[in-house]
Amino acid sequence: MYRHKDRCPENEYFLDYVRYSFLMNLHRNLPKNVLDKSWPTPPAALTEASEHLRKMCMQNMVWSYCKNINPEWKHQLEQKMIASEIFKDKKDNYPQSVPKLFVNTRLNGEDLNPKVMQALGSDKMKYAVPVVKYDRKGYKPRPRQLLLTANSAVIIEEGKLKQRIDYGALNGVSVSSLSDGLFVLHVPSDDNKQKGDVILQSDHVIETLTKIAICADKVNSININQGSIKFMVAQGKEGIIDFTAGSQLLVAKAKNGHLSVTAPRLNSR
Repeated sequence: MYRHKDRCPENEYFLDYVRYSFLMNLHRNLPKNVLDKSWPTPPAALTEASEHLRKMCMQNMVWSYCKNINPEWKHQLEQKMIASEIFKDKKDNYPQSVPKLFVNTRLNGEDLNPKVMQALGSDKMKYAVPVVKYDRKGYKPRPRQLLLTANSAVIIEEGKLKQRIDYGALNGVSVSSLSDGLFVLHVPSDDNKQKGDVILQSDHVIETLTKIAICADKVNSININQGSIKFMVAQGKEGIIDFTAGSQLLVAKAKNGHLSVTAPRLNSR
């Protein structure tokens, strides 16, 4: 009769028992890790206290997890967090990249020419990945290697250092919102060391662009585009890459002179 009333001599024993029972039940059924969102339903009188306890429990588990994490796994999580910040709900193939660990290189030791490593000198390599480079005019695909160092992005052609883009000269990176692996490195049009923007394709585009964002400190310079990307060919001339959704990946020169990229839809947004 008095269980929903304010505390009084008639219900004080009952209310104390309800509180005790909830706390003991909570003690036996606390979440096991930060991904466990289970929590016993509190009685009405303990709703506010239960929420405070839930937050304190989560903070304690997060603190314990962070305290015990090893440096390698911490670095992995930091990279994944940046990838999420850049691509989540923006790039169609981002969800497929989430369960895959990022690596320091996609090239074996024998794939890297010793002369290239010697040419890098003290500029330590931080990431390496095979890419396809598309010519700016005819869009012919050519196999290349992309190396990221502490100071620059380096494109390797048949064991030779073909192009070096200092991060300070990198104006930004453009990529489509679809599942293709193409991206464009934008460089200053008046830079005599460069021949215009660079069109590349990577089978690990989320990983590759996350590495570029970190190495070049360009997290806010990764531009995700829908429909098309404009790029500089040379001497102020402009090129266009058109992106459309289709049944399979197809990259080819279109009749209008644009580079046409068709990519399968992996996730509906």
